[in-house]
Amino acid sequence: MKRLLIWIVAFGFILGGCSGVPKPEVETTSQAPQGNIGDDIPITRSQAAKMLALAFYTPKEIEKLPQDASFPDVSKDDWAYPYINAAVELEFFSGDGEGFRPDDDLLLWEAQILMDRVAPDYDKRMVLTDDNREMAVAYSLWTQLFEKALMARRAEDSMYSYGIRKETQVLFTSGEQNLFDRGMYSADGYDLSSYTDEKISFWEKGGEIVGLISVDEVTPTIENIYCHKEGNQIILTGAGQKAYSFEGSEFEDGLCNVTIEDGKATVKEGTKRSGEFVKRVDGKEIYLSSSGKLQWAENFRVYGQDLSSQSQNALICGTDLADFYVLDDKVMGAVIQKDVVPEKIRVLLGGGLQDSVTVKGAEGFSLSNGVGEKDFTSGAATLTADLAWFDHGIVTVSGKVILTFDDGQERAYSGLIEMERMGDKIAVINELGMEEYLLGVVPYEMPVSFGQSALEAQAICARSYAYNQFYANAYGHYGAHVTDTVASQVFMGADTALEAQNAVAATEGMCVVAGDRVAQTYFYSTSCGFGTKDSDVWSTDGTFSSKGKSYLEGQSFGVSQEMPKTEEEWLAFWQDWKIDGYDKESSWYRWKVYFSASQLTEIMEKTLADLSASNAALVKVKQGDGSWAAAAPKGLGRLTGMKVAERGEGGIIKILEMDFEKGAVQVYTENAIRKVLSPTKRTIGETINLQRMSGGALTDQKILPSAFFAIKEMKNNEGKLTGIALYGGGCGHGVGLSQYGAKELAAQGLSGAEIVQKFFPNTTVEKVM
Repeated sequence: MKRLLIWIVAFGFILGGCSGVPKPEVETTSQAPQGNIGDDIPITRSQAAKMLALAFYTPKEIEKLPQDASFPDVSKDDWAYPYINAAVELEFFSGDGEGFRPDDDLLLWEAQILMDRVAPDYDKRMVLTDDNREMAVAYSLWTQLFEKALMARRAEDSMYSYGIRKETQVLFTSGEQNLFDRGMYSADGYDLSSYTDEKISFWEKGGEIVGLISVDEVTPTIENIYCHKEGNQIILTGAGQKAYSFEGSEFEDGLCNVTIEDGKATVKEGTKRSGEFVKRVDGKEIYLSSSGKLQWAENFRVYGQDLSSQSQNALICGTDLADFYVLDDKVMGAVIQKDVVPEKIRVLLGGGLQDSVTVKGAEGFSLSNGVGEKDFTSGAATLTADLAWFDHGIVTVSGKVILTFDDGQERAYSGLIEMERMGDKIAVINELGMEEYLLGVVPYEMPVSFGQSALEAQAICARSYAYNQFYANAYGHYGAHVTDTVASQVFMGADTALEAQNAVAATEGMCVVAGDRVAQTYFYSTSCGFGTKDSDVWSTDGTFSSKGKSYLEGQSFGVSQEMPKTEEEWLAFWQDWKIDGYDKESSWYRWKVYFSASQLTEIMEKTLADLSASNAALVKVKQGDGSWAAAAPKGLGRLTGMKVAERGEGGIIKILEMDFEKGAVQVYTENAIRKVLSPTKRTIGETINLQRMSGGALTDQKILPSAFFAIKEMKNNEGKLTGIALYGGGCGHGVGLSQYGAKELAAQGLSGAEIVQKFFPNTTVEKVM
């Protein structure tokens, strides 16, 4: 924080009124005192501009803005220029005839104008008088105004929708890049040296400190940090390293709680536990094979082998890859000690948690919970979560068994079966060898009638997908790597087919390789004639900012014509049901569906609300100033129009825009768009028929087949929207291998590896397992 070398005056603040209350004159010291930051320091105009700019742009976006702002007192080389330029672009600041005055204090009347511009509908105002309007605004007061204005603008109770996060960390070292115990941040316009070795709270966005909030501890304890002793110093490793003077007994390197006072460290060590297999892990607790279920300590840490910071997902279920440290009966964190390979995979069965599970086995089976065991020579056992069997943790089922799930599905399984109580339900996990797992996947992800080469291509892709899912550990909170549904890939247990056995055996251990890594392989039913790239499909925050894989690019699949460029050309392309392509034999190659305007209005009232509740970032509502903000759509009235706001490669819709009588909404990502336009009648109008190229029409479909479609609006003589027809093609997300396309290429004589390389260019097929 910039420290003033002159005496300064701060001001009290009450929403609805503001009074100038001089504080005692304060002289800066080498260490900042505990409490709010900036009670006795005024905010400058450049600092206010920075905070406002970062509320609406990322640091990278600020750098890329046209440098149009020009003030005689602001050099384009000045740290403040990019932020001032952005604030001017946003029309929050304009400067005056004397220039921008970047180092001048922000005055109370200026702060009120900024509040009005940021949140014009905010009904609380400061009381400005002739006595106080020219008074400087204290930094801490401005942070309150800033936060309240942003939340009022979007009717939010936090600043998450602006991408701003609150952090509380200990500052190790200050400088061009400020090193905290958990991260490294730039701090343009601030000198943080007086906060060294203190725990402070601040706002952060994209690695840049937006604003400072408070000093929380002047004698801080750094929790769960890796410590290494060298001589009379102890070296702490967080986001970076910091050495402190240490006088104490010898201890083994590992995780500790370290209290810092006057540059000296006092250490409280954790107890190491090695050789434990991870059964389940999430952000609240971890289940270890010998210790059972343990709670994570607050602000726990996970370190990689190189002591880099990792998430808890790096603790792969079913492996003993890490040392764990425990203090006061809570797990401080873990240090990964070795690489692991996916020899086995853990599958969440039944599509999710179960109310009950029935177990039976032709040759009998046994149940064990670690403290007792019961053998069943015949018959069946029905388990519910309230049984005392689950009081001691995971229940293991031994023997080849048949399980019956909530939906009545009955399947046979080999390998290890584990069951754990989760709330009032049961998680059922099947751990088995990778090749054995694929036997239950391949014939249910692709019809065996598609031919041996196509099945081999499917086996290679399924193995590569499972390989990467093992390391992703995305279902680690259940104790699994994958689920047995289309959310991962369909797995039907021990049931298989001879053709699938042959395909898995012929490709044993083979994966798709890009460079020195197993490729991320995705597959889907049917292409529309074009495929798309991964970064145009998956985006949890709706920004489409992830860097796509070079082998997951949009391409043509047997279509001779050039890719359409306009909406009119895309409509004509999907209205042509005779166009040639690899997937032309699929009934999903072309499809269409019609909604009346009133039907679609009713459908979207429900689907938009559901989507906003599940992932608010994927639904944005148009604001009064023309910007789009994540918000729950309410009271929009009747649908008046629909258009494609942005397409990706291959024609996939990335952003769909809908106009209503009382507002406009944008929906982001193909899966969200497909769900919002659910072709299922609710109460209004005729049955909604999804017509396919062959195989007849379908009703009551929960989701559109794909987001490869064009829109045809129907309007009456007065120009009022009466209905919408969607003409589309394909089934699935459109990334990677098209299964019907693989069938066609197999018929043309291509091998499994050649089919794979057609859909994943610039890759090889190699034995890696």
